[in-house]
Amino acid sequence: MKLKTALLSAITTLSLFSTPALAKDLTIGVSIDDLRLERWQKDRDIFVKKAESLGAKVFVQSANGDATTQISQIENMINKNIDVLVIIPFNGDVLSNIISEAKQEGIKVLAYDRLINNADLDFYVSFDNEKVGELQAKSIIEQKPTGNYFLMGGSPVDNNAKLFRKGQMNMLQPHIDSGKIKVVGDQWVDSWLAEKALQIMENALTANKNNIDAVVASNDATAGGAIQALSAQGLSGKVAISGQDADLAAIKRIIAGTQTMTVYKPITKLADKAAEIAVQLGKGETPESNAKLDNGSKDVPSYLLEPIAVTKENVDATIIKDGFHTKEAIEK
Repeated sequence: MKLKTALLSAITTLSLFSTPALAKDLTIGVSIDDLRLERWQKDRDIFVKKAESLGAKVFVQSANGDATTQISQIENMINKNIDVLVIIPFNGDVLSNIISEAKQEGIKVLAYDRLINNADLDFYVSFDNEKVGELQAKSIIEQKPTGNYFLMGGSPVDNNAKLFRKGQMNMLQPHIDSGKIKVVGDQWVDSWLAEKALQIMENALTANKNNIDAVVASNDATAGGAIQALSAQGLSGKVAISGQDADLAAIKRIIAGTQTMTVYKPITKLADKAAEIAVQLGKGETPESNAKLDNGSKDVPSYLLEPIAVTKENVDATIIKDGFHTKEAIEK
């Protein structure tokens, strides 16, 4: 009996040492600029689904377009012992200190869609945002090769807005230099808000006595606000106007002829890729990169996807084919 007891004790002791400890759940904190915008709701849902399928737990918060709130929420995430922090920044210029805090706690940091400046980022995933601006301007130039142009930028604290403008000017500058295009106004829209874009466009039309031929708007929300102002003057459909994000309302406007184009960024590809990268970072792996972007602090390893110009002619082959919106929803 004593021999049997000793043997059982030895087996139990051996099993304690040979059984691997259970791995800690990988937890990802996602801080989103503003979930009131349709675009970010889509990103959140796709990202969470993919990350959870890869075994991660995901905690999401929305800053509702407020930099102070976002910093506070990130502090909260750090205190929750997350492994990876994914940030869609409201203001990409004010997060360096809080990101330093995260890094001191051993948290990996991934900037999603918008680069964060002067911060110790581990990775950045987005689209080629300079290319976005080039597609916007190119489409408008094709519609209105000459005339008065109004430039409507995005949020002045969004790094992407600056990249869009850089791309736009790559295409516009030769036409401006030749005198074919005259820029009669240039304004940035706080927080990308449609109501602010509406006010800006109303003022621009008044200042130019309605003599505006094209508006290079940097996203669909600002385009929507501008189109409201144009409609009030009987100009919708007569003035060429760009957009971005392929919002449902924008696709309806493109079909109706009041918006010229949008830039479709296949969000499923972006969100899936970001989730994969976040999980890899959490596991201590090195994600694949295809670019490096200087954020003022370091050359950040990055993965950039290709944006797609969408007009009335290719809605079916892009937006509907990918299931981004259904034909039924567009035709409602």
